[in-house]
Amino acid sequence: MDYWGILGIEPTEDLSAIRKAYTSQLKHNHPEDNPEGFKKLRAAYEQTRKMASTGMIASTTDTPLEDDPTDYADHITEVGADPSQNIHIGDLPIGTLKQEDPVVEAVKHFIDSTIKLYDDFDSRIRYDLWMQLVEDEQFWSIQVREILHTELLMVLSERNWLPISVWRLLDETFEWTDNEFQLTEQFSSSFLSHVHYQCHSPYDLQLEHLQQAVAEGLPIDEYVYLREYARRAIIHQDLNIAHEMLGRAYELCEQDPVLLRLIGRYSINVEDWETALHMYSRLAVISPDDPQILRHLADMLLKTGHAEEALSVNMQLSEAAEPVIYSPALSSAAQCLALLGRNREVIDLYQTALERFPADLELRTRLWQVRNEYELVRIASLEAELQDSPLPVTEHIEELIELYLLRKRSDKVLSMFAGFDSKVQLSGNAWFSVAQIAYEVDLNLALTYLNQAIEIANAQAVVHTEALYLRTKVNYDLDYYEDMIPDGLILKEYMPEVPEVYYYLGEAYRMLDQNELSVDHYLQARSLNGHTGYNYGLAFSYYSLEQYEEAVTCFETYMQEGNKSASLYYYLGISYMNIDRLEEAIACFQACLKMEDMPSALYYLFKTYQRQSKIDLTLSTIELYLNSGETSYKEEALGLAADLYFARKNWSIAHDFYLALHHELLDASMLPKMIAICLLAERKFEEAAVWIRKILNKEPQNPWALLQMVRILAEQKRWEELDTAIVHYYKTVEPTKIDGYSYFYGGLHLYEARKYDVARKMLTRAYEFGLRGDTCSLLSLTYMHLGQGEQALAYAREAVADRPHHADYIARLQDIEERLSQRGAWFNKLKFNLFQGGLKQTEPLQFPDLLNDEELRPYYNVEVFNDAFFA
Repeated sequence: MDYWGILGIEPTEDLSAIRKAYTSQLKHNHPEDNPEGFKKLRAAYEQTRKMASTGMIASTTDTPLEDDPTDYADHITEVGADPSQNIHIGDLPIGTLKQEDPVVEAVKHFIDSTIKLYDDFDSRIRYDLWMQLVEDEQFWSIQVREILHTELLMVLSERNWLPISVWRLLDETFEWTDNEFQLTEQFSSSFLSHVHYQCHSPYDLQLEHLQQAVAEGLPIDEYVYLREYARRAIIHQDLNIAHEMLGRAYELCEQDPVLLRLIGRYSINVEDWETALHMYSRLAVISPDDPQILRHLADMLLKTGHAEEALSVNMQLSEAAEPVIYSPALSSAAQCLALLGRNREVIDLYQTALERFPADLELRTRLWQVRNEYELVRIASLEAELQDSPLPVTEHIEELIELYLLRKRSDKVLSMFAGFDSKVQLSGNAWFSVAQIAYEVDLNLALTYLNQAIEIANAQAVVHTEALYLRTKVNYDLDYYEDMIPDGLILKEYMPEVPEVYYYLGEAYRMLDQNELSVDHYLQARSLNGHTGYNYGLAFSYYSLEQYEEAVTCFETYMQEGNKSASLYYYLGISYMNIDRLEEAIACFQACLKMEDMPSALYYLFKTYQRQSKIDLTLSTIELYLNSGETSYKEEALGLAADLYFARKNWSIAHDFYLALHHELLDASMLPKMIAICLLAERKFEEAAVWIRKILNKEPQNPWALLQMVRILAEQKRWEELDTAIVHYYKTVEPTKIDGYSYFYGGLHLYEARKYDVARKMLTRAYEFGLRGDTCSLLSLTYMHLGQGEQALAYAREAVADRPHHADYIARLQDIEERLSQRGAWFNKLKFNLFQGGLKQTEPLQFPDLLNDEELRPYYNVEVFNDAFFA
């Protein structure tokens, strides 16, 4: 095997270089991802270190390493397994190293000793041997410790099942967990997590239980791996994995008490009580005095129907002095006695325990509960009467209700009433009493019983105000707001001084959107309550009535009382916004968002920023709103962002927002135009043409789209198509709606075709429409071709006056002035036209106002074109 090739370096005696090469290759041959590659890498690392330490490098350059029968293990004297407790480091002799460097020799000696200790299981679990190793004076050198900091951990990455005490000893010595970050490049995160867990977890592997099994041939590392994998799977409730790992571990070792306990825990999780009972029974034999094992054993006996056996175990545990042991044991024993029908013994059990522990309040409480059951004889008698009699005595029913209420057995009352039919005669008060109980557990049931009570009272010409008031509350809790109003109006007559009556009426009217009536009743309730309170309902009623000043006052008062929530800040913010208190509105929306992710608050926040003309904040808040995933105001947010970027002439971003809005509103006719405008402004003519054709597919005679298509063809110098497009434009567009730029583009086309006289006429027509700039400059070139220099000069000067910084205009003017100089005049007398072509155009053409459209102009009053755009 080419060990040096595996490491990717040339043969060397530099141990540091070998270690760096190993660390580098380890990233590509992680033991979890590539176990075979890792084995080869590890073998290469150990062999190359051996060769560097023993001077064997020279021989390897001529002879392949795989032909060398010498193994690294040959340099280590074998030690026979000695199970006695008198093993010392001296009992594990190390072969003589052929190395003069004492640091390297010490490191290798320590590593070899570590491997020896680990591989001999009886030595592995001997803390004293590890202590002797780390306290050996030859390893006290700082240089040795620094090298061992990494080298030892590399060894332990393959031999990592040590007692927790040994891990902690080594960690205290080499400070791995304190320098965990420095080790992340050399070791996997899973291994470092394992090291950290072993060094800081209170859980121990309890390897001492496995000595006999190891002596009998148990593959200890494989077994511990399976057992630990199973334990962690149980912790994380990965029960399928736990089942597989436990099964494989059990096949290797059936006597390990740690494994038996894990199988017990797993069986409890999957409710396999029989298997759990079997495991805890075996554990009880191994550890007959372990209270936790006995507690689980008792529970499993009870689960599997062995009440007598469970009682016996619980009675044994009840003699313990610790409450954490005897208290659940007594409870379980009482359960066993109850199942066996020995109720009197339950009281004796707690009485005896209380004599032993008179200060135990829990025992005293349980005793009271047990005694209390005997006091329910009357209840049992009455219940028997109810079962035996088809028409029980009314007085006995009401007595039983009273007893149930004294014993706080409301469920019994409800259960009893559920079995009554219409023949049972009860008083209105009895129905009202049971309705009060039902109010705490079942509002619909409470409403049924209240209807009975009120019906009986009405038949007796009595107003049962308590029942009416409770029915009002029940209807409120059930959102039956319309049903609240009749009861509330009656209560106003019989309970005119009770503010809650008006409050509930106010709530009912508010929920029914009768906000003026709700305000009246809230104010009446407030007047009866010392002119305070009820600000919550008032605030939302005023809000719904769009009386925002009053709403703000009530919201503020209510929140000053300590009532703060995201929704309160939200509605207060909207109220502030509607009375132009914008800064306070912003503060409310921000407070709302700190308390809760409420996308609608982001909507109102960016609307407020917009009203303040805080464009950057508006746009950033819109982005937050759109990222929230909320869609109620999505179209408005997209449209506003698009318009703001459009106004800033940020065409690319505006285009993206218009496009996103178009996906939401496919039928909006303006959006294709706005998308096309952004593309035109960016001079993306091919993309713009796609959208303009979409417009023309729906509106074949749209003047704006026809003109923009003409412009695109002119910009792209597609003259033949331009000729057709111009003709189509003039045939399609009404004469009154013809745009002056159509004449400009027609003149440009004729100019390029060298039809200068016709071009002059078209450009003059464009000039008459008020176009200057490019129109004047092109007219000057046309007149020069026609030999009319003075006219050319006049138009060239007008072009520069219109756009004084346009380089092309200035160059053309200078050229014309030079041609019309004395030298130029002399050639003119010879009827020789010096001007044979204009200067090559170097700047984009001036283009029309892209918003010159009947549909767009009212909404987007933005002048797209200006000189600064071209700058």
